[in-house]
Amino acid sequence: MKYSAETQQSLQFFGTISASVSHEIKNVFAVINEGAGLLSDLALMVEKGVPVDPERLTRAAATIQGQVQRGDAIVRNMNRFSHSTDDAVQEVNLCDIAELTVSLTRRMADMKQIQLQLECADPVMVQAAPFFLIRLIHEIIACLMEAVESGGTLVVTTGEKDGVGDMTFSVPGQTVALMNEANPGQLAHDMGLSLTTDKHAKTLNLRFR
Repeated sequence: MKYSAETQQSLQFFGTISASVSHEIKNVFAVINEGAGLLSDLALMVEKGVPVDPERLTRAAATIQGQVQRGDAIVRNMNRFSHSTDDAVQEVNLCDIAELTVSLTRRMADMKQIQLQLECADPVMVQAAPFFLIRLIHEIIACLMEAVESGGTLVVTTGEKDGVGDMTFSVPGQTVALMNEANPGQLAHDMGLSLTTDKHAKTLNLRFR
């Protein structure tokens, strides 16, 4: 069976996100397992009559609870991402889509030691296919991170300009080549969006028509 290039790229993107999320969940399980092991050791000490500081129990339980909450957030984001394929073009909140995409991309940024910062204005409603919009934003961020120095910050901003949805991508304090890389540029074009570089402001701008 042969797939079109577009289908293949979409499948690869879905696989990339799924793999990243599975790694995050695995890390959550590892920390929970470590905390459970500590609680087991402390329980054994109590059985042997060895005094145990209650604060150690409290800290271990808090760590496990924190990881459960983290895991729940990861799964909820993955669920939202999976359901982004349910509909074609529809009205979506640009800020919500950007927030989800940044969350799904944060692990990749952490591995490169880059801080992702999201700045959302009031809800901005745009017409777009959720899955492809997430993929486009992810590809833009991935391309730009190749030019961002370790320790740098990539800022993603959503808002409106001249009555239409607008997203900007910038790197404060660093001059980088914010270019229309072939892949996100072509995808933006296919979606009927405008992806341009403002060399004076050193920003990459994604505009909805």
